[in-house]
Amino acid sequence: MATYEVIIVGAGPAGLSGSLTACYLKLKHLVLEAGEVGGALLHTYPWKEVDSFLGFYELDGQQVAEKMISHVKKEGAKINEGETVTEITKGSKKHIFIVKTNKRTYQTKTVLLAMGTSGRPRKLGIPGESNPNVHYCVADPNEYKKKKVLAIGGGDTALEMALILSRSGVNVYLAHRKDQFRAINKMQEEVKRSGIKVLLNTELKKITGKGKVDKVMLINNKTNEKSDLKVDNVIICIGSVFSLDFIKKIRVKTDGDKIPADECMKTNVEGFYVAGDVTGRLKRIPEAIGEGHLAVYSIFKYLRKPYWA
Repeated sequence: MATYEVIIVGAGPAGLSGSLTACYLKLKHLVLEAGEVGGALLHTYPWKEVDSFLGFYELDGQQVAEKMISHVKKEGAKINEGETVTEITKGSKKHIFIVKTNKRTYQTKTVLLAMGTSGRPRKLGIPGESNPNVHYCVADPNEYKKKKVLAIGGGDTALEMALILSRSGVNVYLAHRKDQFRAINKMQEEVKRSGIKVLLNTELKKITGKGKVDKVMLINNKTNEKSDLKVDNVIICIGSVFSLDFIKKIRVKTDGDKIPADECMKTNVEGFYVAGDVTGRLKRIPEAIGEGHLAVYSIFKYLRKPYWA
């Protein structure tokens, strides 16, 4: 079995950045992606305007992802799509990891985990949540045009989805269980200027309707006042459930669904590095790209031990 110098798990901005760096540094590497290359930018938020990445403006998530993919492939990166990592263990030889996927098994000297934390959508667990008109992301905002939609959540994703729907001609209600949003200030200001109807201190308790949403029951958690609202769709944006069970055997230190790393993106396990959302740091494209680059640069120094390092 061939041994790679690094296997990168995940092909979003962090993983692609790491792969590009590995190409430049001539590290023998492989990128494993459970779905299709591009990550959440391409598959979850293709409509999202990217404005936090220096030099990239007036582009949406799909356009930015396609540029990244094109660049990395041009440099010769090898990316296996549709290959889910099921287990990572230590090999019989020192400083070797065994990476098992749903298709095959690999050996590598180091691992860079850059798979994000998208996982399965987190659910509210309320009556009616299985209704077919209840969704957890927006692939095409135009599908909701001229409809009445209730969005649930208070983070960046919830506000971004509410805004893109509003701009697409959707009548949007935005409910959050707290008295203030946790999204970035720019997003909050845009919501204030939009026609979105904001419902703070408000929780969704029940969805009624068969085959479609007829109405929802809301409760104000400050006053305990209940109210019904007629909507066509509900979009729940309260994060995701992400499992790190596949790395349990190598005893990587975790903090919930996050993996702490030092300033070089190293974990507590020698040869195991992380980058992107899984680190629990700032969940932004520039952060992910920087961490992916830094992690592979650290791997290069760890493996090759150049005289200047």
